[in-house]
Amino acid sequence: MSAVGSELRQRHVQAQVQKMAPQMRQSLSMLAKNLPELRAELYREMANNPVIEDVEPTLELETVSDRERETAEEERSFDSDYTEDDDIPETAYTADADALERRRRFFDSQTEKETLEAHLIKQLPSSGIAERDMPLAEMLIGELNGDGLFAGSIPDLMMASGETAGKIKSVLKQISSLDPPGCGAMNLEECLLAQIDKLDGSPYQQEVREILERHHLADIAEGRTDAVERDLRMSHERLEDVLAALRTLDPRPARAYDRAGHGIAYVNPEVHAVKSGGRWIARVDDRSLPEIRISSRYEKMLRDPNVDAETKAYIAEKKSAAEGLMDAVERREETITAIAQAIFDAQPGFFEKGLKGLRPLTMQEIADAVGVHHTTVSRTVNDKYASTPRGTVELRRFFTSGYVTDDGVQVSKDSVLDSLKRLVEAEDKSAPLSDERLAELLKAEGYPVARRTVAKYRTGLGIPGAIQRKTGER
Repeated sequence: MSAVGSELRQRHVQAQVQKMAPQMRQSLSMLAKNLPELRAELYREMANNPVIEDVEPTLELETVSDRERETAEEERSFDSDYTEDDDIPETAYTADADALERRRRFFDSQTEKETLEAHLIKQLPSSGIAERDMPLAEMLIGELNGDGLFAGSIPDLMMASGETAGKIKSVLKQISSLDPPGCGAMNLEECLLAQIDKLDGSPYQQEVREILERHHLADIAEGRTDAVERDLRMSHERLEDVLAALRTLDPRPARAYDRAGHGIAYVNPEVHAVKSGGRWIARVDDRSLPEIRISSRYEKMLRDPNVDAETKAYIAEKKSAAEGLMDAVERREETITAIAQAIFDAQPGFFEKGLKGLRPLTMQEIADAVGVHHTTVSRTVNDKYASTPRGTVELRRFFTSGYVTDDGVQVSKDSVLDSLKRLVEAEDKSAPLSDERLAELLKAEGYPVARRTVAKYRTGLGIPGAIQRKTGER
């Protein structure tokens, strides 16, 4: 094309772009973490910020040995206050070596089993994931559930990271190729497909792939093998061999990793239900968190006219970071308290009857009651637990879909699950009830549940299909 007569023009286009301030990102990150994750994050921040004093909580000291406790007490006996005889750092980046060394010794003394999250993050540098996508990858790894599948919200993560849905899914796919393969998949089919290389050399690899790509897992679970045979033009005997190969893939790769001893998840109730004046009050327990305190030594250095400007600028920067961290932790506690209280107020039946007493409740209802976005509620309840008179319960468990019975009574999903379990337990084992028949029986009890929903609930309860229940296969 000739350049003659062509023009280069500039156009100014106005567009709204949503950007999130670093403080807001930090607050959202803190809110999404459970108690052990938050504790680890605070310790990391303390290790990297010399302005924060070494103050250990009582509950943490109870977890170390007597010798480590004595060492910690000896280290705290040092006077950390700044005096006229103390040396002023020569440069802005010369930190208190003694304080850093004490902190390193303390952290080195804490033994911690490697978690799945740490195992995956450790592989990121050699994973082929672009450097700019590393923060997103770490964020996504933190959204995996106990089985290793992605359990986060794409819209939530788009808002938190500023990335597109396509980018998020692309990075998740790259994560699913790490060890153990399948972690990061968005559903069971993707999880098993990520492990297909395990069948290299197997004569059934391609047919296993086709079963997964054509979404035949539901047919197999329901015993509709004839539909699979017709679609893949496969004999019954051949399908049996293909299914045997399929079963060698792990539907719960993270759980298998935990069984190998690489990290056991312990439930840490962060919210406690306390009855006061006939009402259940939500109280957040932060006693196991390290106390973040600005060192008086560095406060004095900021006021000392003899300290050079570069050093003061460095200290001021670190102090600001510490104060931002304290604010984020405080906002996190306030948000969890407000949302947990709204949940308790909305579910009084739970405290009387347990899960059977739950009423249908959505996150949007709680968001409206507290005055926050529903994604904030989602972050708050995920992997956070409450200690109640009915046991330790994940906050997310208080949200349940429901049905309106023929009598006009609202019932929760848990009531339907209880009835489903009861029907299966009472069935004739020589002639188990099909999902269609179970749906009819539930409808007769006033629960308008579709057959597809029955299959979903049954699978969630770990109840095999009718054919498997009859033959006793698992």
